[in-house]
Amino acid sequence: MKKRMTLLAKKEGLSTSDFRSYWAGPHAALALGMEGISKYTHNRVEKVLWTTNDPPCFCIDGIVELYFRDEEAMCDAQASTIGRRHIPADEPNFLKGWTLCIVDTEGDEGDASDRAVKVIVPFLLGASPKERFAAEIARYASETGLRLELNWTASTARRAQLWSEPHPPDGLAVLWFGSVASAHDAFDEGAICSLLAAHLAHATAYLVDVRSVR
Repeated sequence: MKKRMTLLAKKEGLSTSDFRSYWAGPHAALALGMEGISKYTHNRVEKVLWTTNDPPCFCIDGIVELYFRDEEAMCDAQASTIGRRHIPADEPNFLKGWTLCIVDTEGDEGDASDRAVKVIVPFLLGASPKERFAAEIARYASETGLRLELNWTASTARRAQLWSEPHPPDGLAVLWFGSVASAHDAFDEGAICSLLAAHLAHATAYLVDVRSVR
């Protein structure tokens, strides 16, 4: 399975509700015309729970997750007329920024039906090796009973006609919580905040509303 995670920043002057409506409506319908998509998820940013810097390093209003059977299926979708021409032409209708991360995933999101709240943490690595950070956050997740998914950025891309993150994330951690309150508690100067601050140059925890498109 190959996975793309794309960071989206909404078009200036566009309301959050109009951004979400266009993303879930005309744009999603266009994207679903690409063959080879195994799973398609919209993660709509509700709020920033915690960040190492103020303001946050990243400018994100939504994160798209696109899954493909394998790399060939992903490349074929991107090379199609829809992927190559129609989707890029449509994006300026609702986007200011677009940053693609093709990721290698550790862990398994699995069936999320029993985990109500998703938090995505894009990050830039600091002095600690990625293996040490991975071990520490895995230990935290195990001790707290949380499901963890680590997505390591293997390659990135940008759109010529749109703004992109000047420093794309080295990875994106995904944590699932049982409630909004428990997610807030975890990032209210809890152990996870100290862990992220100790090992990373930058991290921002986004509480997201998940919409499964396919």
